[in-house]
Amino acid sequence: MKFIKVLSSALIIIISVNVVAGNNDIYITQTGTGLTLTIDQIGATNTVGTSGARATLSGTSMTVDLDQIGNSNALAIAIAQGNSTGWTYKATGDSNIGTFAVGATGDVANTDFDFEATGDSNVLTFTQGDAASATSGNQDFVISGTSNNVNVKCNSVGCINNWTVSGNSNDIDTLQSGSSDHAITVALTGSGNNVDIDQTDTTSTNVANVISSTSSGTINIDQCASGC
Repeated sequence: MKFIKVLSSALIIIISVNVVAGNNDIYITQTGTGLTLTIDQIGATNTVGTSGARATLSGTSMTVDLDQIGNSNALAIAIAQGNSTGWTYKATGDSNIGTFAVGATGDVANTDFDFEATGDSNVLTFTQGDAASATSGNQDFVISGTSNNVNVKCNSVGCINNWTVSGNSNDIDTLQSGSSDHAITVALTGSGNNVDIDQTDTTSTNVANVISSTSSGTINIDQCASGC
């Protein structure tokens, strides 16, 4: 097990490499402004944080780039506070699990999150703005493969999702809540995909733009004031 605690705004690069076996663990507690963080893990069964001891980041103007290449890797990160920050998470392989809890203790305004999954049976859970206020969240997702599962909840003022999904039997669930101008754009290709879009907005405009070229798929869109 590796434990890493960082109080810095400098460049941090952490690399865990094991092509044959994995079991590399990274734990981070970070506080500071202007952090650039890059983590690359190559192999199998590697972890960044756990459900019980997550990696925790806090600070404005952060740039975070996380890559896991291999199978059965896990990532669990809490963004406690982070205005004007950008995160990129890329999972290449099968059965990888990523969990993001964004805005645990403070505002996360003007944020950008990019997720790319290439492979099968990958799982992403992303929540922004439940514990503290969030504004102007932009999340982009590119998913290619089979039986991937993405569950996104954005409780933000002005939340924008852009999805490109290709492959079969992928399950995409999205909830946008809070006031002011939610938008979701989905480009869907494949068969047997299941897409659920819920947009709750009591004051402004909800937009769902779905372009689908698929067979035997299910698309469910709910736009309402409450209770979607």
